[in-house]
Amino acid sequence: MDSIGNLLKEKREFKNLSLEEVSKSTRIKEHFLKAIEEDRFNLCPSPFYVKGFLTNYARFLGLDPKDIILTYQKLITPPPSPEVNLQDLPNKTWRFQTRTASRLLLVSALFIALLIPLYFYLVYQRLKSPDPRSSISLRSAIPEAVQEKENRPVIDQIKQMELIGPKEVQADPLYEVLDAHLGTGIETEAGRPVVIGKGSEFKCENQRVYFFTRILSPKEGKIFHVWRRDGEESHRIEMSVKPPAWSVYSYISLSPARSGNWKVEVWDGDKMLGNSSFKAHPSSGPSSPP
Repeated sequence: MDSIGNLLKEKREFKNLSLEEVSKSTRIKEHFLKAIEEDRFNLCPSPFYVKGFLTNYARFLGLDPKDIILTYQKLITPPPSPEVNLQDLPNKTWRFQTRTASRLLLVSALFIALLIPLYFYLVYQRLKSPDPRSSISLRSAIPEAVQEKENRPVIDQIKQMELIGPKEVQADPLYEVLDAHLGTGIETEAGRPVVIGKGSEFKCENQRVYFFTRILSPKEGKIFHVWRRDGEESHRIEMSVKPPAWSVYSYISLSPARSGNWKVEVWDGDKMLGNSSFKAHPSSGPSSPP
């Protein structure tokens, strides 16, 4: 699973954008963009501003900012503190806390006992004096309760964040193709699959042609590779993807009978996300069965 910084950097490089170009378009300072791509959020301002940077950077790259912010929220949320066994605390501390709680309860009860008669007295005076100019204002006599501001959901915070950057950028579909290549093989470099023998023309000599795609996937799901020869569907391969980005590939074997114009499409349900084309040339040697 990639980090937030790697995902944003890959998307930027896929669009052939430099940090300087992104900084000019989003008005986010270049050193903050670099810190975000390196997951060094401690070099940025407070988490509130980091969420604003991530929101506008993701929108500028065409990503869904909600999933980026939710992932960042999980990173900065501290783990739950362990439960404390009261029996393990010193007896003096336990007795002090018990006395303090008892005193608070007693003060609260006395305050409520004084407040109730005052409330009914004010109501009586208000009913007795229908003229609003001579009546006693309950609002001025009874102090309003101070309510703690509830923590708004992360999605509401995103809607309120209009700190930096263009507003007209819209999020892309649920799944998106970050990278796509055709080649003759797949190898692993640094724990990640890469394509070798890249090209757009291949010979029908019983060799394999691989189609590699890297998919932006905000949630688990399935996509399809659809192989078409001269416009007609030849193979449909279903593959699972996981967030935040997932690499998948499929392949066919080019026998001598499979020459022609080929196209490989990436589908999310009834929506095509992208495609790549190649030409399969007839073999120059003796023919072999398909």
